[in-house]
Amino acid sequence: MPDKKTWDEYLERTLTVLIPGLVAITAILFGGVQNPELSLVAALACFLWAARFWLNRSHRFLFHPVLLPLFGFLGYAAYRAFHVDVTYPARMELLALSSAVVVFLVTLNNLQRQETTQWAVQILVVAGCGIAAYAVVQCVRQSDHVLWMIQPAGYAKRAGGTFINPNHLAGFLVALFPVAITQVFIGRTNPVVRILYGYAALLMLAGIAVTMSRGGWAAAAIAFVFLFSWMLWRRRELRIALLACLVFVGLSGYIFVRSVDKAWARIENVTASNNLDAGASRKWLWEPAVKMWKDHWVTGVGPAQFDVRFPAYRPPWIQSDPGWVHNEPLNLLVDYGAVGAGIAALALAAMAWGVWKTSRFVERGSDLGLKASNRTAFFVGATSGLVGLGLHCLVDFDLHIPAIALLCAVLTGLLASNLRFATERFWISSVLPVRIIASILILAAGSTLAWASWNAGRESWWLTRTDRAEVITDSFLNSLVRASQAAPDNARTAYEIGENLRRLSFDGGRGWRDLGKRSAEWLNRSAELNPYNARTRIDLARTRHWIGDTNGAAADFDLALKLGTNDVTVANYVAWNWLERGRTNDARALLDLSLTWDPWGNWMAKHYRSKLPDPPKPAK
Repeated sequence: MPDKKTWDEYLERTLTVLIPGLVAITAILFGGVQNPELSLVAALACFLWAARFWLNRSHRFLFHPVLLPLFGFLGYAAYRAFHVDVTYPARMELLALSSAVVVFLVTLNNLQRQETTQWAVQILVVAGCGIAAYAVVQCVRQSDHVLWMIQPAGYAKRAGGTFINPNHLAGFLVALFPVAITQVFIGRTNPVVRILYGYAALLMLAGIAVTMSRGGWAAAAIAFVFLFSWMLWRRRELRIALLACLVFVGLSGYIFVRSVDKAWARIENVTASNNLDAGASRKWLWEPAVKMWKDHWVTGVGPAQFDVRFPAYRPPWIQSDPGWVHNEPLNLLVDYGAVGAGIAALALAAMAWGVWKTSRFVERGSDLGLKASNRTAFFVGATSGLVGLGLHCLVDFDLHIPAIALLCAVLTGLLASNLRFATERFWISSVLPVRIIASILILAAGSTLAWASWNAGRESWWLTRTDRAEVITDSFLNSLVRASQAAPDNARTAYEIGENLRRLSFDGGRGWRDLGKRSAEWLNRSAELNPYNARTRIDLARTRHWIGDTNGAAADFDLALKLGTNDVTVANYVAWNWLERGRTNDARALLDLSLTWDPWGNWMAKHYRSKLPDPPKPAK
């Protein structure tokens, strides 16, 4: 029977596969945005880690300086998540953040040996290589599918691999490809594996290219130059090979951009500002985000509340819901305010200090010069990848994608563990009191994470059953109700139930009034769960008008207009209601305003405006 030492080795190997495997699976499943139950794997890692404290009494805890601000930010996020008006998105962001912190801690304290680091690197590179290859196939075949899902029309001729948004594939690969490149030039491995790493790096660069992500291209180029500048400085014996690689990659990129119409069109559109695909379109989100932060600059609007509060700050040229700010530092300020941003800055500074502190201790040297080193290869590659990812975060919301956040947690955890080469001062010995306290805390974290993940998984299971429904059936509605029971604070699910009941009621069949009343109850519940959503309020107003509650409907229409600033849909339905109430002049003015916001596809405003005469011109 295996002894404790052997069992401890089994657990270490299990964690070595489990943590990077979680990143790989999350990346393959659409970046993890639809699979909150995957956090169960992080919870399992907690339980395995706690077991190691008792199987191996020499197992120590590395209390890296980054942990204090990291725990501080997690505590602050938890406090804010339960003190916001709309709790569901805040709760889901807290779950994702907790999972990333757990993955970082497990990586920091369990994947410390060079052997385990290499295993993790190999799993991550294989995952990145496979997803990049799939993206290249998508580009060549001009596929409009992401696995079994249809790609959104806005991403036509752009490959996203297994990510819905091609920009996120670019961010994922930007963080990974430098790790593969350094294994080629300065890693200690046999020639065959070195060649495979080289092919993987080139394939990931090709994957970044076919995403047509301008931010991804820029971030990859800067990370590439940063990486090769370091190697040219520290590995002068490789300068000919490095320069040849630089020329090859640069020339290949130029040929790609000049020969692919979509790529060149994306480049030409960088300075444009008259469409959503323009390079300057990001500022359309950044400007209202800055206004929102200035209104709540100390503590922010709360975790994941930017999209919730956006209707009141909506500019006329953005009619869709943005989700996030498309700039992680600005999103951090908006959601968590100066307090949260300050804590995050301390964590970043502590991490940077750790990297600088260990930079002098990660290279192998001798009297004959520097030697090949897997430790150095990973250190330089991971640092370059994280620099590139950080730059890409300036134009996108990468860290809100679970796969990228978990990848970042693994890379930073492995980097932070290198502090052990520089000093012994941050080790905490595994004496009995430490083992007891550590086990209690780790098991409590794992249990809480498992419970939250299980509940999120139950909701996700019932929502998945409604994804492919083509007609509204009792089974479809029952699945939505079961999802709502699993997550009673999800305003979106309550809205979907009410909206589908409204559609059935508006068909005018048997029982239409009862269906309308049930619809109004669910829509009102959704409006209470998210009091900032103007479009929910509009559908509630329409339903109440339909079942004869004209006074309640009028109040809801007027409230929706106050909530939905510059919203075409809200303005059109309010104008329709004003026509019903005899407020012709007000309706005319509102329809004219709606047509200035959307003069092309605004058929409803055009229809009702065509029935209204122009106001009389003042006499001369």
